[in-house]
Amino acid sequence: LTGKRKVLAFAIMANDLRTKGIEIANEAVAADKAENYVDAINKYCKAAEYLLMATKYEKNPAMLKTIREKCLEYTQRAEALKEGVHGGGSARGKKKAAGGGGHEEEEEEDDDDPEPEPLTEEQLHKAEQEMEEELGKLVGMDSVKVQMRQLCKQLQLDIRRRQEGRGVLVTIRHMIFTGNPGVGKTTVSRLVAKLYHQLGFSSKDAVVEVQKGDLVAGFVNQTAMKTAKKIKEARGGILFVDEAYQLTQALQRGQSDFSGEAIDEMMKVMNESGRKAVTFVFAGYKEEMDAFLEYNAGLESRIKYSFNFADYTVAELVKICSMKMAAKGYQMTADASSGLQSMIETGTNQKLRSKYNGRLTDNLLQWASDEMNARLPLNATGEQLITLEKQDIEKAIKKFATSRPPQKKDPSLQGAGQVEQQLKMWDLSEYAPLFVRAGYRLLIDLLHLTEKDIRALGVNKDADVRRAAALVNRLKQDHRQMSYQMDALFIDPDTQDIRTWLEKRNLSEFTKLFEKHRIDFEVLGDLTYEDIKEMGVTEIGARRKVYRAIANWAEDREFKKSEAIRAKMLAQDQQTMQDDVGQRLGMLRKSLSTLPQQ
Repeated sequence: LTGKRKVLAFAIMANDLRTKGIEIANEAVAADKAENYVDAINKYCKAAEYLLMATKYEKNPAMLKTIREKCLEYTQRAEALKEGVHGGGSARGKKKAAGGGGHEEEEEEDDDDPEPEPLTEEQLHKAEQEMEEELGKLVGMDSVKVQMRQLCKQLQLDIRRRQEGRGVLVTIRHMIFTGNPGVGKTTVSRLVAKLYHQLGFSSKDAVVEVQKGDLVAGFVNQTAMKTAKKIKEARGGILFVDEAYQLTQALQRGQSDFSGEAIDEMMKVMNESGRKAVTFVFAGYKEEMDAFLEYNAGLESRIKYSFNFADYTVAELVKICSMKMAAKGYQMTADASSGLQSMIETGTNQKLRSKYNGRLTDNLLQWASDEMNARLPLNATGEQLITLEKQDIEKAIKKFATSRPPQKKDPSLQGAGQVEQQLKMWDLSEYAPLFVRAGYRLLIDLLHLTEKDIRALGVNKDADVRRAAALVNRLKQDHRQMSYQMDALFIDPDTQDIRTWLEKRNLSEFTKLFEKHRIDFEVLGDLTYEDIKEMGVTEIGARRKVYRAIANWAEDREFKKSEAIRAKMLAQDQQTMQDDVGQRLGMLRKSLSTLPQQ
């Protein structure tokens, strides 16, 4: 590059990295305020890392100083949160820098819910008119728009019934949204929140967005507390549970999971009414959400509205592109505009478009903008700077062939990173999204996989199936070894020997037999009905009594042992996350020390 072009390229790179860092920092502050501290730590680190990268290209001394200060601020906040989360202290008590300010304890909301003044005809008309204006801005969604109008009408009629002193037949307002990513589910949930608030059915128009990781913790009773906290945050508005089907995937496979506590906690408040009640919106893929409702019959009965969001057509994607360009003040040449639909149709397929939907337009315009910047000379002026040509779009479209659709990641889901890391070690990284989406987020979940299960996930190549099966077997061996090591931990402290164990179960008459055959706790759980007979317990009644006592003890021991192993594996995952955060903070500190101080 020539001197001028190099300076300009560096300036653009520094600006892009700085902008991205600030964007992530804003997300970190939001997570911090919501007390999602693990997420906040990760994002503060990531923001600082982006800003540090920007210093390699930034040549303005004043800006360098500002960047350094921001990096230090974010790093210090991440360290403070890490100390609170992992050090046993209170992260809440450390709220200060980087937008983390706030009261030490939240004030309890006033539970008084005075009946609002009756709405006038003018207010009802205004609410309906504003909803129509918002619907008019949405591309496609014909069936959703019809349902939204029906919802508005029903709410207005309920208002009239109340004004005339009549009862309302149904007060349930909860919803389920089904459809692929990028079809506008979150957008419509905000529109619903606004409508409910304007018509006086809710006290605020806020939407609190959560996923499984925001509701489910790693240990008993913690999930209920975590879920209750989110419900409290959403009081008077909407709790939008994205990818809600993840709450039942492990349970449907018969695996132990604390997600059931989250569902129970939500169901406790779903029959509540009033302006401060929470409205739940459960969202996710159609097929998975059908299975989610089938598993929770009580939950299904509490949901009144079901909206299905269809994929965008190519014509609708073209319209979205045009709207987004106009909003940014950009335009296309005539041939690019007329050929855009054809280029999308030939450059993508239905399967790919259904994975992207509205996000396809974001990627397309970003890549087309990159191509335009590469094409333009530095002395470009006027409309050249804001006009996309056909060649820009054609080159951008080709990138979809090698690019992966945007994936929603939930960093607070414990164990997902460990599963992905294990798959990578076994050269199975390409299948990680399949495992994670199917609910295999903890290493312990993989223990239950059979070869049939692996193939059902979408691993079809025989060599890959064999490697995945080998991974599962290796984990089983580790689990088995851990189980053997922990056997001694699950002996009642009051029964240190078999004699005492028998006495506590009114089986003292068999003490000599057990001692004769050298039965200890190591083999006790393996005794069969026939083994007991061979030991000399010939009477059927006595034999059944002994066998039942052993079976109950073994079942109780195995449950306690499996829970302890699960907790240990979760703790290992958390320790790995903690170590990773520590390494990142150490690297940030080291890099900050090398930056110029002025």
